[in-house]
Amino acid sequence: MGVVSSSSKEKVLEAAITLFQVKGFHGTSVRDIALKANVNVALVSYYFGGKQGLLEQLNVQFLEGYIQAMEQATEERLGQSSHEKLLAVMEQVLLYEQQAPSLARLVLREMTLDSTLVREIMSTYMRKEKHLLETILRQGMGNQEFRKQPLDLLLLHIRTMMTMPFLQPHYLRELYQLSVNDPSFIKRYMVHVNDWMAACLLKKPIASSRLVIHLDS
Repeated sequence: MGVVSSSSKEKVLEAAITLFQVKGFHGTSVRDIALKANVNVALVSYYFGGKQGLLEQLNVQFLEGYIQAMEQATEERLGQSSHEKLLAVMEQVLLYEQQAPSLARLVLREMTLDSTLVREIMSTYMRKEKHLLETILRQGMGNQEFRKQPLDLLLLHIRTMMTMPFLQPHYLRELYQLSVNDPSFIKRYMVHVNDWMAACLLKKPIASSRLVIHLDS
């Protein structure tokens, strides 16, 4: 097969995201994807190994960036408080998800299933996510910045706060008239997250002047 432009591959990935969400993975055929992307059917199989290969590629693509966003936020806050590190990590993850909400929803929904792919994701990317969050929380509890509380339940709470809006955007829109695509959504959401931390996580209250939300106005 001749050289195929990166734009053609991108069209295939975008088509797969749309169709997997609308028709489901099993309800989507390689022919459906090729037709929507306006490419030859053989290209999908040759470059991605079929629709299973496409699904795996989309998951890896999203999760690589997801973990990178967490690591970058942590590295940029070296020497700062655990509170500031945790805020930064949550903010960067939410911003990352907002850049590709359809892909975020697809991958987050896929992780609710039990499959070989998901088990591999759990043992790699999700284990790394757990380690990064756990490290910040342990440090915060160890230096008396955070209140002592069950680490496992706290991790579940924080992870839910980072992912729920993009896993269930229709729920937010239909019942609360909230859009995850609205530029002001994450800024407002992060103010609430900081308030929650002050009420439920921090041992000592922090003056509002110290609140750092890095989103543009």
